[in-house]
Amino acid sequence: MTEREEKPAARGRWSLSGEAFDRLLLALDPDREAASHKYEALRRKLIDLFAWERSESPEDLADETLNRLARRVSEGTDIPNVDRYAYGIARLLLQEEARAHRTRAAALRDLRLVAGTAPDSGMLDRIRQCLAALPEQSRELLVRYYTEDRAKLAQDQGISLNALRNRVLRLRQQVYDRVMRTRDF
Repeated sequence: MTEREEKPAARGRWSLSGEAFDRLLLALDPDREAASHKYEALRRKLIDLFAWERSESPEDLADETLNRLARRVSEGTDIPNVDRYAYGIARLLLQEEARAHRTRAAALRDLRLVAGTAPDSGMLDRIRQCLAALPEQSRELLVRYYTEDRAKLAQDQGISLNALRNRVLRLRQQVYDRVMRTRDF
């Protein structure tokens, strides 16, 4: 591994080097000319896939897929079917994009809720009422989630941190839905 590849990895970022790109081309085909055609064909297929899935930036995601593929190849990962492996990476990127989209949508929804609180003085009362309507265990979980160490809370609950986040997200969604149903328009 070259010094150029080691430094970004040490910082947690990896960037495509010429050597890594050459290894990717070699994995596609031993003949450099054929490999370049296979690379372009794979990139075009990935762009089409991301466009079909209505991604915000199909070209960028295709390039990211190929960069991650090049990283795996340069790390020495045995990849018997490069195209299939690339599609697996693309599927994971689609999942990452969907998660990011949900996070942005939730943040925007929260902002709208907060922005709507200034003229509506009863909003806090409605939130309290909706929280009171939750089972006591659920209310306690919400309070503890926002006031205690989350990793310890997950351990106390006997679940993973991810499962804890999902539970709290569902509870927040319930409270949000109730608040919005009780809101006077």
